[in-house]
Formats: sequence, structure tokens, C-alpha cells
Amino acid sequence: MTRWAPVLKVGCAIVAVALAGRSCGTFLVAERAVERPDAILSLASHEWERLPEVARLARDYPDSRVVLTLPPVVTEFNCHDCSHRPARLGFMGVAADRIDVIPILAPGTHGEALATLSYARQARVRKLLVVTSPYHTRRSLATFQKVFAGSGVELGVRPATASSAADPVHWWRTPYDRWYVRYESLAIVYYSLRYGVDPFVGAED
Repeated sequence: MTRWAPVLKVGCAIVAVALAGRSCGTFLVAERAVERPDAILSLASHEWERLPEVARLARDYPDSRVVLTLPPVVTEFNCHDCSHRPARLGFMGVAADRIDVIPILAPGTHGEALATLSYARQARVRKLLVVTSPYHTRRSLATFQKVFAGSGVELGVRPATASSAADPVHWWRTPYDRWYVRYESLAIVYYSLRYGVDPFVGAED
């Protein structure tokens, strides 16, 4: 049974995405709270959505570090406004000496999770709150849980809902929502196959 567990998880992911239909949008959005996080992590790209939520959390938790990931090769797709992120956070009230930028060596959200695990070990982070775009939250949490398994780090995820144009309940109405929902639905299946992540564990929808 153990040998077939990854295959069954992938099958469940495919079936869930196929059956969700109009509920696909809300299925992709996950939230898991962490009280008084040691670090608040903004995943790269979509800065217009993610950074305002990070700044809000930084004000709520003034002792938390603010962490940004940096792709090895920056493009408009993987880190749209990379070089200006600290300045944008500064404009929103986050002091520069609170911000840590960590390079990632592997691609995608999985690469970000690997780099963040290394950072968490070095910085002795025990509670980590990941901030990302609403439709990206379920895959992000599943990926970080897989990578951080056994680390002792308490993980949470916060969708940047207040600063996002996403409308998960009516996701089929706009090009942005339709594109993002299709992309994340396929990405969840791929991550289940490629990395063995389980998108059904640990999220409070």
C-alpha cells in the first residue's frame, strides 16, 4: 500500500480538480494561521499583491523578520519587480534592517521552500508564515509542508486577499482568474507527481 500511496495522491488531486468545477477557485485558496511568527516570507513575483499583505503582517508582528526569495535568474515572470521590493516595503513602513533576501538555487515554489528551509535552520526560525497570491496558497502550503517535514518549524500560509484582484467564488468571470485557476490546477497535479506533495493536508479553507 505504501508503494502506491504517491499514485493514489496524484489520482486524488486529478479527480478533485476535475470535479471541483466552479468550486475550483475556492479549492485553491488555503489559509493556515501562525501566531507570532519568527519570519514572514513573501514568495517572489506578484509583488503588487503580496507585499502589501507582508507589510500589514510586519506591523502586526514587529519582532518578525521579513524574508524575500531571489531567483537565480530574474525575469518578469518569476520576480516581476525584484530589485524594488525592499524599497516598496520601506515605503509601507518595513525597516530595511528587518528584511532578509535569500537566493534560491532550484526552480519554482519547491526551490523557494528548499532555500527557506536552509534559512530557517541558520536563523533558528521556529514559526514561519508564508504570504502569497490567493490561488497559489494551497500548492505553497503543501510544498512547504513536504520540504519542512521533520524540521520542527511551524508553518502557516496567508493569502494576500485584501490586495488581490482574485475572485475565487466567481473565478470564471475574468481572464486573470481563469488563467490563474487553470495554471494552479495543473501545477498541483504536477507537484503531486514530481515532488509528492499532498494538497489535502494542513489547510483550513
